[in-house]
Parts: sequence; structure tokens; C-alpha cells
Amino acid sequence: MHFKNRLLCATALALAALAAQGAGAAVLQTLGAGTAVGVTTNAAHFDLNTTLANDWVEDGLLFHFSGYGANNGCGYAGVDCYDAVSDLSPAFSGNYMATSGMNAYISVRRADGASFVGIEFAAGSGYQALNGYWATYGGGLLTGSGNVSAPRGAVLGLADAAGFDEVRYFAFSTPNRQAGYSAPALDEVRVGLPEPASPALCAAALAGMAAVFRRRKRKYA
Repeated sequence: MHFKNRLLCATALALAALAAQGAGAAVLQTLGAGTAVGVTTNAAHFDLNTTLANDWVEDGLLFHFSGYGANNGCGYAGVDCYDAVSDLSPAFSGNYMATSGMNAYISVRRADGASFVGIEFAAGSGYQALNGYWATYGGGLLTGSGNVSAPRGAVLGLADAAGFDEVRYFAFSTPNRQAGYSAPALDEVRVGLPEPASPALCAAALAGMAAVFRRRKRKYA
């Protein structure tokens, strides 16, 4: 991408973050590997977590799940319940983390408690189709949330220039849900710095700015 386009993209990201402050819309959601994280600082693959241990730490990332754990008795983090891990998501590989239960979620944090500004992971579901719901937190306060749907799974990216210190991921049976029986699974987690030149992230930033400005216009109309 040319320097001019990089500058415009970086400006859009910065303005999106500033415009969203106080409007609850600073977190940008993208789909596809490399759309939210350009430079990886921490990564987890769960290959050694064959017993689906809770409060699992890998490469400086802390994973916690609510619900039944062990994917309701499937063993080996759920792999034995599927003919292939690609049944969950094409982006899954080998072992992964999963759970299930009422409003069950998988939490991702930095083990040192520090905030981060970008994360992406292979998002899967115990249901045939992916109907995910995510929420981000900073200091125990909700900073963003949203839904994502795909036929089998997707690489979900979240970025926020202001940072967040926890991501919770749920997977429900139908789209646009925020509560109910949840069967989330995730794999190939990457945390790091967003890539300002990413066209997808630029588009998300511009869309976020437009949404914020529309809400403000309606508010003061």
C-alpha cells in the first residue's frame, strides 16, 4: 500500500478511536487472518493442553473457560467429538480450547494483566454454524461487544486503539444472541499490534466512524 493510503488509513483508525470514545463503539471487528494483528507479540495453539486444563497459560496469554469444560466430556479438548477439527472451522489445527453450558464463554487475557490493542483467533462452535458473540473489557468494565456469523467458522479479529484487557467469546445456536446455551471453541490465538495498512481494518475504521457520526446526528437532531 502506498504511503498516502497508509497515512489515510492510520488517520481513519485514530479518528475512529477518538470519535467512539464515550459512544461505546471503539472496538473494530474484522474477519480474516491478519486483519486485526500485524505484528504478533503472543500466540497460543493449545497443542500441549491435551486435558483442557482451565486457567491455561501459553506464551504469556491466560485462558479461562466457564461452563462444563472438556467440551462436555469429549476429551482431548473436544477433538474426539469430530471427524476432523476442520468441522469446527477451517482455521482450526490439532488441539484447541472448548467448553459448553449456559452462557459459557472462553476468556483471553494477558497473563501479566496488561492491556492489548489487537487480537485474532479461529472462532468455532459446537453447533453446525458459527453464531458467535464477543465482549471486551477494560478494568472490569465492558468496552465493546458484537455478533459474528459464518457457515462453519471464521478468523475473528478485534482491535481497539484504547486497548482492552480481556476478551470473552461465546457461541450460540442462532444469530445475534447475547445469552443462552453456549458452546464456544477457539484456536490459533494471536495478540499483537494492528496493521494500519490492512484494507479490511481501514474499512472497519471508516464504517465505525460513520456509525458513530450517524448515532450522534440522530441524538442531536
